[in-house]
Amino acid sequence: MSSRTKTWTRMFCRAGATALIAVALTPTQLHAQDVNYTPGVLPDHWFSGGPQCATFQEDFQIHEYNPDFVILRESGCVHAEKPFLYMLFGRDRVILFDTGAGSNTDPTTGRVPNVVGIVNLVINQWLARNHRQSIDLVVTHLHSHFDHIWGDSQFAGRANTSFVPPGSVPALQAFFGIRHWPRDIVAFDLGQRVVDIIPIPGHDETHIAAYDRQTGVLLTGDTLYPGRIYINVPDPDVFADSVERLVDFTSTRLVTHVLGTHIEQRGSYLDYPIGTHFAPDETPLQLGRAHLLELLEATTFRSREDKHSQKTIIQKAYRDFTTCGPYPECNTVNSGPR
Repeated sequence: MSSRTKTWTRMFCRAGATALIAVALTPTQLHAQDVNYTPGVLPDHWFSGGPQCATFQEDFQIHEYNPDFVILRESGCVHAEKPFLYMLFGRDRVILFDTGAGSNTDPTTGRVPNVVGIVNLVINQWLARNHRQSIDLVVTHLHSHFDHIWGDSQFAGRANTSFVPPGSVPALQAFFGIRHWPRDIVAFDLGQRVVDIIPIPGHDETHIAAYDRQTGVLLTGDTLYPGRIYINVPDPDVFADSVERLVDFTSTRLVTHVLGTHIEQRGSYLDYPIGTHFAPDETPLQLGRAHLLELLEATTFRSREDKHSQKTIIQKAYRDFTTCGPYPECNTVNSGPR
């Protein structure tokens, strides 16, 4: 996108994301492969753990969005971050985005999550249902922070498994065929199912998003979810360009849901504090394209520049998320004691 177009887009967003939301796409503007998509169902609520972790045994909640798309939610009784992991099945391969966080929450349990065990369980159920003997597994990450890569070592030596090491742009480029990072968006074929890999550095240097053409679901990792969006890369334009890349990409595609990897809110403009392991009143996980437009607008609000520092994207609370500085620089919104 030209610099003139970027400037116009951000000025238009500054005038109000609601103006953009009102723009409707005609069928001729939509990509043909996005029109006939496979639907899915999200739960009314996610389990975040229990008030008594010693008696709450499940490390993960398993939810079938549909038979070929499985969402794993790590229990708050294992780790307070409670991340989401995603598994998408094609004819030839199943891809796993992220491997979860380790144990840090409740000293009465001392639980170490069996990530590979739960992934194998999901795969074996899929194989039995589809009368298959095996399927190749791809293990990769939406980004490289500790709470999304902890289980990596459990996949070492697993048969029929390709592993993309975290924290390496060259590794992502080599595996997915991304020639020009972060500009190129590439298609990754799982076998009669294509996932678009979209580089979006900003929260992390190696952050990617994934768009599933079969369901219209956009996976955004820690770049957008109901909670605190930490912008860790020093140059604010890197994050802004990534958000704009997502907005441009989705402008001609159906987006059924935007799914991130955390829930940190219990209501509009209402955060759970950092470290909350039991969150019974969480808001839904799913967001929509309108939230991408709000996030793009948020990138235009910058601090004043002085001779000692460059401008940064300032903290701004929207109804369903808040932009923040580098972790953990963020004021939680209305997160007093329950």
